[in-house]
Amino acid sequence: MLIFPTLFLFVYLIYETAKLSREKIRHQFAMDAAAFIEMANYSDFLNRSAYVNGAFPMRIFEEGYASFPANCEGKVANCQQKSYASILFDNGAFPHLGGQYIDGHTPETTISGSPWSIEYGYNSDGSPTSVGPQSDRTGMNNNPPQSVEPFTLFSLNDANHFWHSYELATEIYKLWVQVYSLLGSVEDAQYQVLTRLTAGSPAHSFLQKSYWLNTGDSPSDAQALAGAFDSQLGPFNSSVHSLCQQTLVYCGNQHLGGTGLQPYRPECTSPVVQLQTSGGCEAPLGSGSGLFQVVYLPQSMINNLSAQHGAGLYPGLSLSMNWNYPAQNYFNVNWTQQFGGGGPQLHTTISLAGNSNTGPYADGVQPGVWPDPTPRFQVRQFP
Repeated sequence: MLIFPTLFLFVYLIYETAKLSREKIRHQFAMDAAAFIEMANYSDFLNRSAYVNGAFPMRIFEEGYASFPANCEGKVANCQQKSYASILFDNGAFPHLGGQYIDGHTPETTISGSPWSIEYGYNSDGSPTSVGPQSDRTGMNNNPPQSVEPFTLFSLNDANHFWHSYELATEIYKLWVQVYSLLGSVEDAQYQVLTRLTAGSPAHSFLQKSYWLNTGDSPSDAQALAGAFDSQLGPFNSSVHSLCQQTLVYCGNQHLGGTGLQPYRPECTSPVVQLQTSGGCEAPLGSGSGLFQVVYLPQSMINNLSAQHGAGLYPGLSLSMNWNYPAQNYFNVNWTQQFGGGGPQLHTTISLAGNSNTGPYADGVQPGVWPDPTPRFQVRQFP
């Protein structure tokens, strides 16, 4: 008779302890899910921005002009025909894999298992490929990127070397503007989505709603998790910027009329063309004017998303918060007094993996936005 009640109380005590453990596990799962969902917003933005910076303009101009030759027969001695894609790349109109463009080159054979080193042009000896100093856009490969004003889409040397008409130069200029206007609008839309999801009211709305839906606690309880995320991440949204081109010139051969030996004369735009403001160039992304070119953010901010944690093996943001545990159990044990201090905490580590060459999850291929825009940002979590 004495053993049975004692055993029953012991079993019930285990049950009460299990209820507390169950609540802890439920809240921990809710925190893990909320942090993962929130970091996915940043992963999506960075991967899509990498595509806008590198792969999209590279493929558009390569496929559009790789089979479009510029003729120079009878124009110069020892004529070496080039495609318009090659001319545009040499002048800095768009980036390409490895900073080099060769007619007939297939980049798919070189990018497998390696970073997409898409950048503005260099020769094999490391010198710029551009035909004139005003066309040298290799400074665009820096972080932050640096452009030149005005940018020369087609140089006077191009007009002297090829049978390249002024009207054709105008058509290609219009397409170049349309492509980068579209890319700028895409980037602006992506940034607006990121801002509304992470910096709106409430801040980190997906994170807070996810935690609330999985716990049923007061919606204000998730504010502590949002605050921890902000303090670990830093000012990410205000670190994102875009570079916009303000002015441009291009040259081509104007037909003078008649049938003389020289019916064409090389001419350039005068005055320089003032480029209209496109999406992605208005505040807060850009300076408020010009044509979108690339979006970038400091490498230190990307590193912060993958900051070394603990022994240095697992990168990530280390998040902690208190959770809403039961005040007491069936035996009237006051948990607040038992825990003391600020009470028990939840903890998780969340990261955008792949930005380190060390550790058990490194594969040597670093994701990037600019330069080397490689869209391989992946969310990894260490609960």
